[in-house]
Amino acid sequence: MLQEPTVVMPDTLAGVKPPSGKRLAVATTIAIGVAAFVFAAAILPAEYGKDPFGTGKALGLLDLYEAKSADAPVPPPTSDPPPRTHKIDASTMTLGPGAAFEYKYRLAQGATMVYSWRTDAVVKFEFHGEPDDHTLKVVTYDKREGDHASGALTAAFTGIHGWYWENPTDRPLTIVIDSAGFFTEAKELRPTFDRVKHKQRIEYIPHELSDPRD
Repeated sequence: MLQEPTVVMPDTLAGVKPPSGKRLAVATTIAIGVAAFVFAAAILPAEYGKDPFGTGKALGLLDLYEAKSADAPVPPPTSDPPPRTHKIDASTMTLGPGAAFEYKYRLAQGATMVYSWRTDAVVKFEFHGEPDDHTLKVVTYDKREGDHASGALTAAFTGIHGWYWENPTDRPLTIVIDSAGFFTEAKELRPTFDRVKHKQRIEYIPHELSDPRD
């Protein structure tokens, strides 16, 4: 016949004495010491290249750190000074029939902006960012058709961020944009024909930004 399992009820443990405070303190001290030794002997050499006990060299952990450091991308230097205050942009632009152009803000990594634009007919547009670091890819934030858009952006990298607009209609359109943020410049990028070199080129047209302190 199978015996039923024994269930230990709380009152049967009444005679068991808990460990003393002194024993708990000793055990805690030993655990902290072991953790500190493991950190200094293994984690410091592998993650930070520090080897106070020589265990990193003996176990090959310093080689692991050096390999990780060699593979890590080096961010390109930037000469953009961080703006002291945000700028305001209120621009009105014309987009000819069947034509297209871009409008970009320069933002440092971590800089933010809010924006709103509208036009008097549906256009094709793409909101994207182009990093100064050419090892990074162009990032598309929004791509569709519409006659307006608004939102906020925090730049994940230093570069230019803005829109490509294309007019699919047979009449000129007006684009009105209102933005505020920690951008340092705004430019139109208009394709134009170079009569001297007989080829298309991009014309950069700067826009004046206002300072809210003025």
